[in-house]
Amino acid sequence: MFNNVRRLCGQLAAYGTADVAILALNFLLLPIYTRVLSTREYGALALLLVCEAFFKPVSRWGLDNAFLRLYYDYRSDDDRKTLAATIAGVLLILNGTLLLLLYVAANPLNELLFASLEFVPAYRLLVVNTFAGAFLFLPLNLLRIQERSRLFATLTFLRSFGTVVARLILVVGLGFGVLGIMLADLLITAALVAGLSGVLRAMLAPRFSTAMLQALLAYGFPQVPHGLLSQTMAMADRFILGVYLPLREVGLYLIGSTVAALIKLYPVAFEAAWMPFAFDSMQRPDARKLFARLGTYAFAVLAFLKVVMGGLAPPAIVLLLPAEYHPAARVVPLLAVGMAVQSLTRFLVTSLNVAKQTRVYPVVTAIGAGASVVANLLLIPPLGMVGAAIALLSSQALATGVTAYFAQRVYRIPYELARLGKVVAVGTVAYVAMTMAALASPWQTLGLRAGLIVLFPTGLVLLRFFEPHELGQAQRLVTSVVTGFFGRSRGVVVPDRKVAPDLKVRPTGDEVTDPAGHPPVGSPIGRPGL
Repeated sequence: MFNNVRRLCGQLAAYGTADVAILALNFLLLPIYTRVLSTREYGALALLLVCEAFFKPVSRWGLDNAFLRLYYDYRSDDDRKTLAATIAGVLLILNGTLLLLLYVAANPLNELLFASLEFVPAYRLLVVNTFAGAFLFLPLNLLRIQERSRLFATLTFLRSFGTVVARLILVVGLGFGVLGIMLADLLITAALVAGLSGVLRAMLAPRFSTAMLQALLAYGFPQVPHGLLSQTMAMADRFILGVYLPLREVGLYLIGSTVAALIKLYPVAFEAAWMPFAFDSMQRPDARKLFARLGTYAFAVLAFLKVVMGGLAPPAIVLLLPAEYHPAARVVPLLAVGMAVQSLTRFLVTSLNVAKQTRVYPVVTAIGAGASVVANLLLIPPLGMVGAAIALLSSQALATGVTAYFAQRVYRIPYELARLGKVVAVGTVAYVAMTMAALASPWQTLGLRAGLIVLFPTGLVLLRFFEPHELGQAQRLVTSVVTGFFGRSRGVVVPDRKVAPDLKVRPTGDEVTDPAGHPPVGSPIGRPGL
């Protein structure tokens, strides 16, 4: 079991380390951006990002996940190149047409969103960037399949770092405002496309397969309405806030969402490592039991991060940001819980993906999207930002429950409910204790809440969450992952370890990756995660 955990954690560390490093820098830069951009500009940015969120699933047509899944059904290099070439051809035709339509429709769309044409140039840059970035998932998903996690991490770090530098120059240095954010993102995407063009050319063949296209669309296209409905569920709060409240309030909510979205760093990195691992392991006789045990560990880590984020973020906002942004701290605890609940679906959909039952996706997200719109319409007028946060939490909880129901019907995973219940109980107690702990000074509050973090691991130990053999194995696992990852990064030769006979290990090399072209998670300027 722990050989599999070590393999997965090694990939997870590589996928997440670069983002963790850049995330720390991004968070430290947030006070700079909030002193350059007004709350109104943040509000406009929030609505532009709503556009981006809806354009992305359409620009990929579900083919990113279809490529990742169907790659394992074709064994020859020729077939795999034909698969990639078919996808590239479809993207070129469909996205070229859609890009032209959205570019031309810039004026009426901006009148609808902002009641002005002030942000038309920024909108057009966003459209071009979204559709240019759609081609990145082919080479990046190939790196994930090959488990070239160190190369993946390097590209992620370079993309994130380049974005930070470009935004600092254009937004802070040159004062381009929201336009500078979109221009910086486009420049970095163009550089990444150019840098990966050689990898992309090598994985394509001058062939097109109608049969493969049918298989790709059968698997992937249901994820387009799923993606649009998911974004409705996730973004309806910002749009409806803009209807009832001024852009300033939307900007404050975006700051709260940006800070709370830091919790998504772990699920995004986990998913990048998890799905190739799950597809590679699904034929094992003990696959379901393996998925259940790893799900327990993954959930415990997510719950711990939720406790940390919900407790420490509000006083940190008060300490770091200008006074006009302090009201954003009120919604962070609720948003952190909502986003943590949303993140659970990243593991639950393992069953749907393994069973190729992606047609369930639109059903689940239609339910969640409908609940989100209704909840926001009911709660935002009387409660404002807090109502939007409550609506997010309630709709995500409903969608996650429905996902679990359908997932277990098509491919049952025997989740360890007793152990998961212990995590929920300990996490709830620690979370409530941290959010209620408040002193006169923000520094004192931050220090007190940091000390209360120990409640989470202590509670798990007291409730005997850990099985007797797991503590020792976990200690060896941490030592192995840290030594292996950082040792290889310094060129140190790490002795080979004995691996279970049924575990298939791919060769690793100088590797690194970026999760299918998604923007940096927890961006300081409010760009949502994956």
